[in-house]
Amino acid sequence: MIITNILKGIRKRLIAPKQKSRFAPIPWLTERILKNEPDNSVKKRQFSGFVLNYIRPYEVVKTYKELFVQEIYRFTAKTDCPVILDCGANIGLSSIYFKLNYPNAIVHAYEPDITLFELLKKNIQDNAFSNITLHQAAIWIEDTNLSFDNKGSEGSHIDLSGKSVNTVKALSLASQLDQFDHIDLLKMDIEGAEFEVVQSCIAQLHKVENFFLEYHGKVNETHKLVTLLDIVKAAGFNVYIKMAADNLQSPLYQKNTGEIYDVQLNIFCHK
Repeated sequence: MIITNILKGIRKRLIAPKQKSRFAPIPWLTERILKNEPDNSVKKRQFSGFVLNYIRPYEVVKTYKELFVQEIYRFTAKTDCPVILDCGANIGLSSIYFKLNYPNAIVHAYEPDITLFELLKKNIQDNAFSNITLHQAAIWIEDTNLSFDNKGSEGSHIDLSGKSVNTVKALSLASQLDQFDHIDLLKMDIEGAEFEVVQSCIAQLHKVENFFLEYHGKVNETHKLVTLLDIVKAAGFNVYIKMAADNLQSPLYQKNTGEIYDVQLNIFCHK
């Protein structure tokens, strides 16, 4: 019986359909070199199909695998010029991925961190992409200025405590969505601001065909996750959830991480 079950498990793995990536993985030697590069200076490297300016090589390796090998943002558009809003564009790898898949796509990329925005701008210019509008701004519930923790990394975030001395321009997502009749993909990775922002644009979500949402939360704030799921359900989305970061090895014992966020989820919504 044990051997039979083992053989069934092996057979299931072998015949299970697997999505083949359309992009080459980072070569082994290149990945080793990247992981040993310093993270305090701007570097430039040619990848398959594009060139990239970056500072933090370990973030490049991680993000490249997610976007180009796993293709977590892959979607099927009904037109060859889809409208894509890239909220939390970082240095531009997501926008590059979208333009390589849909060269005629109309992309709006939003990134408030000054260091990341300069790299984003350079990467779009160096790859000669067109129809991309870059916004050095945070996505928020209103047009305003906000306190912002500039880290020059994936951890940069709106600081609602007001402790940060840095301020950034913020744009209302609802007002951005109002500019379009239809949005093929809304990608939102805004480091904890998603709870407020999604609630502020409920009336516009009917325009969105595909919605990627990275959720950041605390274990004791489960109501926020439930609220967000209720909103996307009411808007007509089907939902698939994956772990973005598995932070607690023994959640029933550890309870929380002691960090700014305990839970990080990738929430894929489509109609």
